[in-house]
Amino acid sequence: MRVIRGLHNLKAAHRGCVATIGNFDGVHRGHQAILQQCREHAARWNVPLTVVVFEPQPREFFAGDQAPPRLTRLREKVRLLRDFGAEQVLVLPFNEALRSLTGREFIDQVLIDGLGVKHLVVGDDFRFGCDRLGDFALLADVGSTQGFGVEHTRTFTVDDERVSSTRVRTLLASGNFSAAARLLG
Repeated sequence: MRVIRGLHNLKAAHRGCVATIGNFDGVHRGHQAILQQCREHAARWNVPLTVVVFEPQPREFFAGDQAPPRLTRLREKVRLLRDFGAEQVLVLPFNEALRSLTGREFIDQVLIDGLGVKHLVVGDDFRFGCDRLGDFALLADVGSTQGFGVEHTRTFTVDDERVSSTRVRTLLASGNFSAAARLLG
């Protein structure tokens, strides 16, 4: 497992991968399903599975003390990502410089020039770039011209509800630890 802190630490050996991007707070069963989907592609192309995360998480950057509590600290998150098949974790500092990148600049700097991504798996509602103007359609459009595939994740549900970190937090806050444990796996 390689942990790469910041774009400036990316080396040629880190390039060429299947990637996914997100907070991955808690690495719950929905995240585990995304990682499985990525592992299948990584095995097909014989490239590493790379997870791109942000530190601090974007909500923490924008909301400060009002951000929801984390389910996992970065160290624990990295360990869980490794346990579920990630071979590389790129930790991007979420700061004003990253926040200011347009969607296209993010794609160019992080995915193309940085990681040399072969395939990307994100949620179809994934938003990125300055003012969250980048979306799945932009990724798919750029991917088709730049030679990398883009697909959305399969929704993962438990008890007919989408699994999310927010849902886990809500269950924990209400004291429903067994339901939270089912979502976390």
